[in-house]
Amino acid sequence: MPETRTIGDGLRGIIVELLSTSLFTANYVLAPLGIVWVVINTPSSVRGLAALLGVPAIWMFPSFTAALLTGAVYPMHGENTKSADIDWIFGIAIGSAVLTAVWFLPIWESSWTSLANTLAPLRVASMFDSYWLMGLSWLACIPLMISTGLGTATDNIEEKSSKSGQTQSTGPGSSTYGTGGQTKNRAPQYSDDLPKQRTVLEYGWEPAPDVEFSDVGGQDDLKKEIMRSIMRPLTRIDDAYERFNVSPPNGILLYGPPGTGKTLFARAIAGELGHPYLELSAGDIKSRWINESTEQVNRLFDEAEQFDRCVIFIDEIDALLAGRGKDLHREHAQVVNEFLAHLDEEDPNFLVIAATNRADLLDEAATRRGRFDQQYKIDRPDQDAREAIFRVHLRDRPTSLDDGDYRQAAAQADGLNSADIIGIVDDAAMRAAERDASAITLTDLHNSFPDATTE
Repeated sequence: MPETRTIGDGLRGIIVELLSTSLFTANYVLAPLGIVWVVINTPSSVRGLAALLGVPAIWMFPSFTAALLTGAVYPMHGENTKSADIDWIFGIAIGSAVLTAVWFLPIWESSWTSLANTLAPLRVASMFDSYWLMGLSWLACIPLMISTGLGTATDNIEEKSSKSGQTQSTGPGSSTYGTGGQTKNRAPQYSDDLPKQRTVLEYGWEPAPDVEFSDVGGQDDLKKEIMRSIMRPLTRIDDAYERFNVSPPNGILLYGPPGTGKTLFARAIAGELGHPYLELSAGDIKSRWINESTEQVNRLFDEAEQFDRCVIFIDEIDALLAGRGKDLHREHAQVVNEFLAHLDEEDPNFLVIAATNRADLLDEAATRRGRFDQQYKIDRPDQDAREAIFRVHLRDRPTSLDDGDYRQAAAQADGLNSADIIGIVDDAAMRAAERDASAITLTDLHNSFPDATTE
């Protein structure tokens, strides 16, 4: 069953689209008019030079300010940033039409009084003294402004489409990765331009997981924060990020009680990015043999270098990066030092996602800036999150549940974690299958709770 969208969700979507389009429209009207105002108000001795500089400024400045607007517009769209680019195109079309109407305002004042009165607040001057100068200046400024803006916006859309539509390579040299829409059953591929003496991959690298944020019930605030601080810097390296020297994190830490969905969330991040993925526990790296743990750490990051981009998920990271006390074994201290040294790399090709039930056990150096300084708590789900988890894990199974049934099931699951709820859904599906039912019912769910007594 598809996840239910409420009327409020639809209304919010409409408001976001209208607001985004309005912001881009205002940009493509006000930015050029601002340049005209500056030219008109420069001293007469340099006005000719200002006019010459104003023409290319009108071509390029509105697209520059529109790119800055994306910092406010894209977060409103959440994961669907492609819709924001479409709003950008609509803003160019509407804005340039309004700008043209203002540009030729002296004409409308005599031939279309109502339109002229509507546009009067946007007047910055009489514009030009003659009709031919109006037309010539419009031809010199507006068409190139439109083409520059459309080029920037459509490049964004084409980039997203190519990243989401291409098969994701997972072997060394792969560079076709994007945000969502990953091709299923992708096979690892090696790049022919790498040395023939490639490192044999001993760790269990996999294609990008077939999991996205939409497969994670609840955690909406956390998803938005991950999109802002991790996904966008990793997938939208544009002028704004370069200008402010914004770099994506090398590592993030997910912590919280057992069974709250930390592993699923890590898979969703890798799935959204479309990167090759490695999932392991600290025990896979640690070894009882002297010096071998340090070698395993180096081996791990050597293998990561074989990919253009990759995601490494390490569960129970506290077992690997526990605090280094005076009585700590020298071998363990070396492992911690070696691992943290790799996390300090500049512009790495990997993102390390670590999970723990006990963040307080981590070595203080592990949470220093540039390492696991971005920490996100994944706690037991609240009422809304529990309902979302039920919906996500029942959406592809036949059910007879309505909105009230989902709320009732979520209320009954108070105190349970994500893993408990998933287990309830699986048990309910088994009950429905055993009686050859056509759909899972609320009774099936009730009878699948840990403390339920089946009639």
